[in-house]
Amino acid sequence: MEQFQVDKTDPSRYRVVTTGDMNSKAQTTDKSLVLEVERFAFTANNFTYYMVGEKLGYWQFFPPIVPESLEKVSDNNWGVIPVWGVARVLSSTNDAVPVGSRFFGYFPPATRLVMSNTTLNNNTLVDCSPHRLKLPQGYNIYRPLPAQAEGVNNEISAKQHMQENLQMLLWPLFATSFCLWEVVNGIPSSKREQLLVLSGSSKTSLGLAFALKNADVKAIGVTSEKRVEALTSLDIYHSVISYEQLESLQCIPTVAVDMSGNAKVKALISEKLKTHLTRYVNVGLTHWQDVESEAENDDADSDFFFAPAHIQQRMNEIGAAEYQKQSSEFVFKAITWSSSWLEVNERSGLKALEDDFNDHQQARIPVKEGRIYTLK
Repeated sequence: MEQFQVDKTDPSRYRVVTTGDMNSKAQTTDKSLVLEVERFAFTANNFTYYMVGEKLGYWQFFPPIVPESLEKVSDNNWGVIPVWGVARVLSSTNDAVPVGSRFFGYFPPATRLVMSNTTLNNNTLVDCSPHRLKLPQGYNIYRPLPAQAEGVNNEISAKQHMQENLQMLLWPLFATSFCLWEVVNGIPSSKREQLLVLSGSSKTSLGLAFALKNADVKAIGVTSEKRVEALTSLDIYHSVISYEQLESLQCIPTVAVDMSGNAKVKALISEKLKTHLTRYVNVGLTHWQDVESEAENDDADSDFFFAPAHIQQRMNEIGAAEYQKQSSEFVFKAITWSSSWLEVNERSGLKALEDDFNDHQQARIPVKEGRIYTLK
């Protein structure tokens, strides 16, 4: 088994770790599985998982494996950043989940995942491993995918392959975009005469922009100078500006949705708009290098937006089935729109992620590109 690990205190340290075969571990309980990870996406969203890993429990989902060369863990700083991907059941002691079943969901960037206890509800797989029971349940649910077809090379169709790639790259991000649209839509228009979307080129921002445009709500996308042209070409924001142009903002009631987490940008906007800044929604940390410490981030308008909590609240309000219907319809439309411009770049192996990791950290992946890492 191979697994990609990162130092939880220093993202400049990362490695691919190899250990022995894990098949035998699936036989320890009645309803355990070993899944072979086929491929996964890696986006700016994964750095949000990194930055709030301790606070929101993301490090707890997938414990780091111990390298073969070590008898015990010698460095507790190593952790595993969760990713969204697809996997196939390699072995099973759960009679309801046959070998060969395929699922979409939350995985480690690793060749395999052992689930020590599982259940199947309405064809949906739930990982009930003890260490995951207290974690947000939305991340423990795995949705079924078509099994490999009987035919040439026993492979899924090219169309299905592309649909799965888009699902990995965009479904979790656009699900958050839908949540944010609900938040923005719930703010009186008198308090959001000006709407800013910071780190406007991130995929979550683009999903929000898609919802806003469909509702005829004008929004300003804010991005780095080098991305202004590419973002403008998508014609999804009313206007696009660079961070250097924030000084030109009008002093009118403004809502900011911040995917960047850049403390200096927030301070600049707050100083410029003062009481005209009516709401500041912190969502992501695409500018993770410039994130302020928790001690510096205690003001009342700086609560970090946590999509699972919002989803649970909305399900309580309108029912799970209705919420799933509304959010799924939006995500499907947003993914369909994205397929017209998004270039999916498939890279082979965990070594490719290791090679690309610094580019992901430094936001050097082009606006119109999404990266998938294939493991088989």
